[in-house]
Parts: sequence; structure tokens; C-alpha cells
Amino acid sequence: MRIHVFSTGRVRAKRGQRGVRRYLVEDWEDETLPVNVFLVEHPRGLCLVDAGQTSAAAAPHYFPSWHPFFRLERFELGPAEEAAAQIAGAGFDPAAVRWVVLTHLHTDHVGGLGAFRGAEVIVTRMEWELARGLSGRLRGYVPQRWPRGLEPRPIDLTGPPLGPFAGSYDIASDGRLIVVPLPGHTRGHAGLLVRDEAHRSFLCAGDAAPHATELDSRAPAVAEWCHGEDIVVLTTHDDAAGRLIDGAGPPDADTD
Repeated sequence: MRIHVFSTGRVRAKRGQRGVRRYLVEDWEDETLPVNVFLVEHPRGLCLVDAGQTSAAAAPHYFPSWHPFFRLERFELGPAEEAAAQIAGAGFDPAAVRWVVLTHLHTDHVGGLGAFRGAEVIVTRMEWELARGLSGRLRGYVPQRWPRGLEPRPIDLTGPPLGPFAGSYDIASDGRLIVVPLPGHTRGHAGLLVRDEAHRSFLCAGDAAPHATELDSRAPAVAEWCHGEDIVVLTTHDDAAGRLIDGAGPPDADTD
């Protein structure tokens, strides 16, 4: 199986770590982070891990102005940087995507979902319930932007334990695409384990850590297991993801 990374634009954060000033002053970091999605070529079809951001998110008034979370980050991308456009540009048919696995339901992971209506959309049941309705909006989700008419398949991770993971869900029933719990960033957050005995294996870890090298401090048991099993960790906001897929490893210098 092969895996590809596409960056659906960049996200820029406000300067500083805390304080009311961050919410009121337009003072932005110079550096930005990517918003990665991963496309897996499985023998039974294409599997997309997260749907990335939509270019509409770069326009004013896309996000609710009352919520403080959306005052701290801004997204920078155009239509050509959306997941479907990039997948098509790489020679794949977005309509051929069979599964979309959502690590969680924050906007930069589901913004481009409307382009994949023909796929089976998979998310943990806990995450789906946390993100819905008014309570979901208060938690920083944007359920009002969920594509109309698109019904996901909420799953329970009741399959056998695997390494440090208490449960699992085998998407294709062949041990190659396994959803595993990775709570922390959100309570319903999950990862996708891409296992390939003939080649390299990967853990698409979403926002379990900002960069793959930081998983040691965020989820040490998971990081140790991945190291022991020679599993490459890929995260959403890591500029090194492409190099990790190619086998070059993380760079010594700053990746931004």
C-alpha cells in the first residue's frame, strides 16, 4: 500500500500563549503550520484520513465571531489547495475515495468533506456525539458547516486491543486499516493505523501531537510502541510528514 500527503493550506496562530490581549489584537505569528490529509491506496479502494480545510474558511465571517477559539487562528488557502483538488491533481479520482476516516471533527479536519459524498465517512461515536448541536458549538466545533445530507458511520472501538490501544476497529476486515483510540486533543479523537507487512506501516495520528517528534511527550506509550514496531507517525500539522513518508526522517532544523 502507498500513502500520500496533501497540505490543505496553512494555519496561522496569534502571538503569545495566554491573556485577553490575544483575542483583541491582530498580532499574528510569522510562521504557519500545514493542514495535512493522508490518502492511502488500499487494495479495495482509496482511504482518506481527514478531509482538511475548505477555502471558504479563509473568508471573513465563515466562523462564528462570538467564539473565542476562532479569534486565535486563521486559515490561509484557496480552492486549488482543497483536498479534492489536490487529489485530482495527483491523478486520483476524488469520487473513487471509498472511506474517509476522521480523526476528530474540528473544522480543519472536516472542512473539505463535502467533496467526498460518495465515500463512507467514519468517526468514533463519542466524537460524533461531542460535536453535535449547541453543546458541540460551545466546545469549538462547527456542526452548522457539516455537509447537508451526509450521514457518517459512528463507530465504537470494540475490536481487540492492539499494543497500547484498548480497542480497535478494522475498516476493511483485513488488518490493514485499523482505527485506534487516541484521546487527548478531544475525548473522541482517534488515529488510523495503516499496516503493510511488505512495506512500511504508519500511524495517522491527527492532532495527537503537533509534530511526530512530540508524540513522546504527549502519548509516550504510543510513541514507544510505534518505535518498537517500526511504525512511522504522521500528524496533521507537521511539515516533515512528506519526508517521513519518503523515509528521510525529520529534519535537524526547524521544519517551517
